[in-house]
Amino acid sequence: MKIDIYDSVMDTDKHLAVPAGTDVSTIAKRADFDCDLLDVKINKTIDIQPGEHRVAIDSDDVIRQIREKGYAEFYTKITVTIGSKH
Repeated sequence: MKIDIYDSVMDTDKHLAVPAGTDVSTIAKRADFDCDLLDVKINKTIDIQPGEHRVAIDSDDVIRQIREKGYAEFYTKITVTIGSKH
């Protein structure tokens, strides 16, 4: 499934994914839609497949949400720790 990923302008750890080419201003948002995702900017277009392992994206969950409601909301937080083991 080819999707467009948008980043929230309010909180860059929050993302909106829609089928590629979808005008995000036209999607029907549910009552529980995260208001931080009302103002978004395009990040990238990717192709995801069920069961695929990706950093920061649960492909199965994103695909399920898009099939159920036409869009997916997800949160990413990547933490890198540099140091030696003692």
